[in-house]
Amino acid sequence: MLLTTRSLARIRPCCPPRSSRAIFSIFRKSKDKANDPVPILSQENLFHPFSASPFPPVRARSQAIQQLASCPVCVASHTPQPRTVKFECPDCGWPTHCSEEHHRVDEEHAKYCTRLREANEEEHDLRSGRRIREFELPGASVTLSSPELPLNQS
Repeated sequence: MLLTTRSLARIRPCCPPRSSRAIFSIFRKSKDKANDPVPILSQENLFHPFSASPFPPVRARSQAIQQLASCPVCVASHTPQPRTVKFECPDCGWPTHCSEEHHRVDEEHAKYCTRLREANEEEHDLRSGRRIREFELPGASVTLSSPELPLNQS
């Protein structure tokens, strides 16, 4: 009796038919490069002000911050009605103050500006579409127990 792919599928419905033999798969070139997504941003072009971001969710975050956040200089000066932030820091790209003047006066912003810039670049890097190799773990080289120590010492 001649077994065809269709008859094998009826005999073993849980196992789909293979398109090629497994032994020849070791001679194939790795397709990792071909499967890499085409990144929208390059590694050198990750910094963008939030309002000029190429990604709509980041621009929406900028609008939400501008609608909800109060200027820290206005709040510190105890103004009755603090203004919302409109000015984006040129160093970190986040909307931080109501005006450029308040941005220049605020000394506290310099303390966390570098961290905000890193967060900006990370946000754009995660959305860039590049393959994130930092999260790829080596397959068989990870061991969770030491061979010298017995696991069960009863």
